[in-house]
Amino acid sequence: MRRLAGAIAGASLVGVIGGALLFASSDPVAATEHGNEARPLGRIDEFAGWFHDAGNVLLHVSNRGRFGRAGGDATNPSCEWPAGSNNNYLYAAGIWVGGVVDRGGAEDTLVSAGLYQFGEFYNRTLNEGCGSPPEGICVTFEGAPNGLRRFDDDGDGQIDEDPLDGADNDGDGRIDEDFAGISQQMYRTVYYDTSVFFNQFFPDEADKHTPLGLRVTQESYVWTDPSFDDFVGVEFKVQNISPQLDNGGDGWDINKCYIGFMVDGDVGIDDNDLDYWQDDQGAFASLDTTIVPEIGDPRRLKLTLGYIFDELGGQNGADDVPGYCGVMFLGHTTDTTAADPSEALAPREVGIHAFRIWSGGDQDPRNDLDRYRFLRGLNDTARTIDQPTTRANDYRFLVSAGPFSRIPAGSTLTFQVAFVMDEMVEVPDGLGGLVRRPNFGNPIQAQRVYDGFTDIATGDVIHWATSSPPPPPNIEVTAGDKSVTVEWDDFPEDIADPLTRIEDFAGYQVWKAEGWRRESAIPSDDMWRLIADFDSTELSMIDTGGLGIGKYRYVDTRVQNGFWYWYAVTAYDKGEFRVEVNGSDTTYVRAPGGEPKYGKFTQNMVRVMPQTTPTQTLDDVYVVPNPYKGSAPWDLAETNFEPTGRRIKFFNLPARAEIRIFTVAGDHVVTLEHDEALSRENDSGITSWNLISKNNQDTVSGVYIYHVKSLIDGSEKVGKFVIIR
Repeated sequence: MRRLAGAIAGASLVGVIGGALLFASSDPVAATEHGNEARPLGRIDEFAGWFHDAGNVLLHVSNRGRFGRAGGDATNPSCEWPAGSNNNYLYAAGIWVGGVVDRGGAEDTLVSAGLYQFGEFYNRTLNEGCGSPPEGICVTFEGAPNGLRRFDDDGDGQIDEDPLDGADNDGDGRIDEDFAGISQQMYRTVYYDTSVFFNQFFPDEADKHTPLGLRVTQESYVWTDPSFDDFVGVEFKVQNISPQLDNGGDGWDINKCYIGFMVDGDVGIDDNDLDYWQDDQGAFASLDTTIVPEIGDPRRLKLTLGYIFDELGGQNGADDVPGYCGVMFLGHTTDTTAADPSEALAPREVGIHAFRIWSGGDQDPRNDLDRYRFLRGLNDTARTIDQPTTRANDYRFLVSAGPFSRIPAGSTLTFQVAFVMDEMVEVPDGLGGLVRRPNFGNPIQAQRVYDGFTDIATGDVIHWATSSPPPPPNIEVTAGDKSVTVEWDDFPEDIADPLTRIEDFAGYQVWKAEGWRRESAIPSDDMWRLIADFDSTELSMIDTGGLGIGKYRYVDTRVQNGFWYWYAVTAYDKGEFRVEVNGSDTTYVRAPGGEPKYGKFTQNMVRVMPQTTPTQTLDDVYVVPNPYKGSAPWDLAETNFEPTGRRIKFFNLPARAEIRIFTVAGDHVVTLEHDEALSRENDSGITSWNLISKNNQDTVSGVYIYHVKSLIDGSEKVGKFVIIR
C-alpha cells in the first residue's frame, strides 16, 4: 500500500543549554500519562491545497508536522520533481522529536511524531494564523511589504521583531509590521504537540500520545534561481513549553533529545494504474567538499544525506524516474570543546547521527520507546548507519541528529534542513562495473544557500541568503472573447535588493504557457514562453496612468476561446554586484558584464480561459467539437479525482441556462446547469460536459439531441451533435 515520504532537518540551540548538565539514562523507559491537555477540534487544520510551487520542487506542506499528501488531497502534488513532470518522490514525511523527561520522579521516554502517528502535532486555536479569516499557514516572500530582512520596517529601532504569524508579538498595537521575508516563496506556521484529543479514538495504548510539551515554528523556503530551485529549505524552532502542561509547576527538561525526520518515499510516475511505490531503494551517502560562498572565505564541510530512489527496469519499469529524494541536515549547534564525547552538550559536527531504513509492516516502530530507539541508534556517541537496500520494496527511512543533552523548560532548539532532489548517476564500482549513486550538485547548492554570507560590517552570519531578482508585481488576469488582459502594479520598482540594499529594478517580463492539459498541477517549464519584455525606459508604452493593479496593462489576442492559458509577470534587475572592502567601509559595485537576475513565472502565475460573452439570443449557441471523434484539443489528463478529462463544450450560452441532453430515442442522458456567477472554470457563455451520463456511465457513439433553455428570458433552442468512439 502507499505510505509516507519526506523532508529534512538540521539544528541550533537558542538559549537551550544552561546550568548544570543533566544526562538521562542511556536506556529508554516507558511513558506514563501526566498533565496532558485535551482540546476539541476548534483549530485551523491546513492540509489540502498547500504546496510550494515557485521552484522546481512541488512540495506539499501542512501545519501538522507533516509534508506530502499522505494519501489525501489527491488534486495536488505530494513531492513532484521537476515541476510539471508528474514524477512523484514522496508519500509523506514528518518531524520526530524525542527525549527523556523526569516529571515528578517518573522518567518517561517520549517521541512526538508527525508520522506515522495521527494528531500529535496540531494548531491550537481558530485565531492563530494570518489573514481574515485566519489561515494556519502564512505566506510571504523576500521583499514583501513590512518584510525586508535585516531592516527596521516600522522605524521603532528594532529589526525583524514581529515574526509573520498574524499576531502582535512586540506589543505595539500592530500586526506583522516588521518581519523577515526569506526566499521567493516562504511559508510559516506554528503547531503544538500538547493535545491528547485523539487518544479517545485509539483502543490500543501504543497508539496514544503523551506530549513532551512542544511548540514548533516551521518556516519553509523556495528559490526561483535555476541554481537553487531543486530543494526546499526548512527551519524549525522547537520550544519546550512544558510549564503549560505542569498544572502550575515549572515544567520539565527534555534530556538526551534527538531530532529526526521520517520519510516514506513513493518514487515513480504518479499514475493510478502503476504500483510505483513497490520498487524503491534507499541508502546513506556522504561527501567531503569545499564550498565558496558569495562573500567570505571558502569553507570545508562534510555533507551527509539519506535518500530514496527508483529502481530502474523490472516488472515496474513503466514507472521509472531518474532522480532521488534526499534529506540533509544543514545546521545545528555543535560542541567541539568536550574531550569526552559522552559529556558533550551537542554533536561534534553537523550531520546525520542515525540513518535507519526499513520496509513496512512488522518493521515499523510500534510505540514511543521504539521510535526513540530508532532516533538514538545503537548508542549516543557514534553513528548508526544502516546498509543500503539490495532488493526493491516499499521503503521508509529515518534520519536523526543529536543527542542534545538538555532542553530546559522555556528554551528553544532551532535546526535547519533541506529537502533536496537530484539525479542518480552511474559511477564505477571498482569491480569493472557501474553502480548508481546520488549526484551531490543540488545538496551542495542547498548548503551554500543556508551558509549565506558574513556581513563584513557587523560580523553576523546571514543564513538562507543568495542574490535574488526583484519580487514580482501584483497582477490581475481577465479573460475576454478571444483575448486575455494582464494588468499589474509597480510594487517591485521601489524594493531594494536584500543583499546590497540598492534599488536596482530594471524591467518587467510577461510570460504565457499554453498546451497545458492537467498533466500536473502546473505547467512544466518548457510550456512557458516570453511574450513581452519592457525595460524601465519602455514602461510608458503600457502605463495607463492609474494606480495599483492596472497601472500597467498588456492585452494578448493570440488565444482561442475554451482553452486554458497561464500568465505571469516577473521583474528583473540591472545585473550582479561585487563586494569592495576599504577598511571598515563595505560597498557594492556593479560587476562588469554581470547578468541581470530574472524572476520566474511560477511566482505569480494565473490560469484563465478566454470566453464568449453571454448571448442575448440562443441562435448563436453551438457545440464543439461536432462530431466528437474520441478527443478534443482541450481534453485534460485523467486525475485521481476525475477519471476522465474528455470535454465537449457549449458556446455562446446566456448567463444562466439549463441544458438537457437526450438520445435520438428520447432517453434522458444528463442535465447541465450553467450559471456564469458560479462557473468553476470562470467561463462566460461556455459550459463543458465530460461525456458521463447522469448514471455515471460513459456515453456511446451516436447522435444526441440537446435542448437549451435560457433561465433569463425562457427562450429555448434544440440542436444535435455526434459522438464517435
